[in-house]
Amino acid sequence: MKKRLIIGVLFVVMLVLTGCFGSPGVDTRIEEIDVSTRIVRTTEVRGEQNITFSELHYIKDDKLYKVWFSEELRPALDWLHANSRPDDRVLTWWDNGHMIRGYARREPLMYSPSRSILSTVAKGKWDQEKLGPFADETLATNVAYAFLADSPTITQGVMKRNGARWIFAARADQKKIAGMTILLEEDMKEYIDDLGDPKATVRHKVIFRVSEGWPLKGLNLRYEDDYAYVYELAE
Repeated sequence: MKKRLIIGVLFVVMLVLTGCFGSPGVDTRIEEIDVSTRIVRTTEVRGEQNITFSELHYIKDDKLYKVWFSEELRPALDWLHANSRPDDRVLTWWDNGHMIRGYARREPLMYSPSRSILSTVAKGKWDQEKLGPFADETLATNVAYAFLADSPTITQGVMKRNGARWIFAARADQKKIAGMTILLEEDMKEYIDDLGDPKATVRHKVIFRVSEGWPLKGLNLRYEDDYAYVYELAE
């Protein structure tokens, strides 16, 4: 009862501070997922265009988080929640971490960047108080190593050592390898051409395979759509 009261108070404070009761030119709608999770959609009128932003608001360990939410990834997140165990861990790049942690309610290996890759974060800033502490450098390096591996066998080894059963990969993840190359002290130019596309010489890397749904030995592709893929570690 006390925990429910705390959660209720946190959400009321959130509504007041974020102005979710509406303002001129702004339409805000709240979708309640459960007692500690909601999606807040804000539509702003900009000239002749309506632009909608989605935020995930969730409470974990009595702390409120407010983070960006991708509607495109929602079906994959729903599938992961419905088909995995509550204590399952997920290998994913940190950008997807809060959505897995707060919406799918599974534990990602990373949900925040490490300090060394802060330059790859929007505006080069990360609010640890609001968004969580920086990821451990060793763990972040292991995650990068798993995704930039030449063989899925290496990826599976990282997963097993860190207790991960699943891989959650968004199609957009192959555009986010800058942080991975920094962690592994590799040259980004060796991976991406002048147009921002992966070079043919690195297309075999695991990050490009899982973000396009390739079949991989030792990993079972369990879910796919136009935006994301979910793999399960083979028994």
